[in-house]
Amino acid sequence: MKKPLLEVNNIKTSFFSHLGEIQAVRGSSFILNEGDVLGIVGESGSGKSVTALSIMGLIDNPGRIKEGEILFGGEDLVKKSQTELSEIRGNEISMIFQDPMTSLNPVYTIENQMVEVIRRHNKDMNKREAIAKAVEMLTLVGIPEPEKRIKSYPHEFSGGMRQRVMIAT
Repeated sequence: MKKPLLEVNNIKTSFFSHLGEIQAVRGSSFILNEGDVLGIVGESGSGKSVTALSIMGLIDNPGRIKEGEILFGGEDLVKKSQTELSEIRGNEISMIFQDPMTSLNPVYTIENQMVEVIRRHNKDMNKREAIAKAVEMLTLVGIPEPEKRIKSYPHEFSGGMRQRVMIAT
């Protein structure tokens, strides 16, 4: 039997205001094994995005995970500090947002943004090596003419191509 890669057990995430508590996720549970594909479907406002943000440790105040566990590689992400989570995010687990325009900075080229992320996760890598890695990653996700396109800005890419840039990053 496969060991689960991601196991979400009875996660409950709420947001708090002067009006009280809003329960955004009410006991979501699922297991994802390596190689599995999982689709989370539901009506608008049903908690799909909040579930994903909870897994990534990206719930901001006034929200918080009230209950449950999120096991990634056997470790409970709910119990990790933001510093510990930042070491995992981007290296071992990532999230691609539906609208990547909100994830890519419109004033910087794709090269600037990819090189920054690559070097953050590979501290010994120089800029030239990071650019080569970025071009390689763009090639792997099917961006045509990656050596040329890496100099482009996000608005010069289609929505699908921006998503591929985020996958490459």
